[in-house]
Amino acid sequence: MSPEHRTTAPLEPAPQAGFKNLRKLAAIATAATFAVGTPAVAVAAGMTSQKGAVHVTDPHCDHAKPGKRGDCPTKKPRPTVTVTKTVTATPTVTATVTATATACGTGVDSTKPNGNEQFLAALRNGVPFAGRRTTNMNNPDNPNIVSGPANTPGWTDLSTIAGFPTNSTVCGVSVDAQGSDAFYKIITQDGAVFTLHCAATNALVCPAPAQGQLPASQWVAVVPQP
Repeated sequence: MSPEHRTTAPLEPAPQAGFKNLRKLAAIATAATFAVGTPAVAVAAGMTSQKGAVHVTDPHCDHAKPGKRGDCPTKKPRPTVTVTKTVTATPTVTATVTATATACGTGVDSTKPNGNEQFLAALRNGVPFAGRRTTNMNNPDNPNIVSGPANTPGWTDLSTIAGFPTNSTVCGVSVDAQGSDAFYKIITQDGAVFTLHCAATNALVCPAPAQGQLPASQWVAVVPQP
């Protein structure tokens, strides 16, 4: 009998699943960076990691045979690939607007030196006015405003009197009266204070008229200024 000839099939290498998975992870790491919007402030939105050990089969090592493990190389874990996703945040700009308002141009003041009359000052659109009204027990709320030597109905425009400041808006007006005199004061937006003397004997006459060698009064800046 002739010896029996047998053909042994060559050893086929094991599937290379570990290498394929490693290549996939490398491709993910390369393509996982995203840019969103412009202009940008980049922030890390999140990270995902895949970790683990990959068994790489050596075709020349047979782990199924006892006693051969010493001939096989030590299994090494596959490297860890960290994938970072980057997104863009658009910065927010906050604008603060401050509005400034002034009280220049409008106001009112009054004084009542006796039981028979009241002197008033009014400021309208930066123009000061002087007025007077009579009051008594029979008509304490008399609304009629008069001015001038003959107590003509209405107000006296104090901006027409000499010395009135014109380089800055008048922001306030006041009045005080005693005996035969009334004094009006104004202050400008620049902070300058002026005073005016008026006659106040049973009437309101602004400015106070000339008396002897004294000229008619006019607006005068106080000294020193505040």
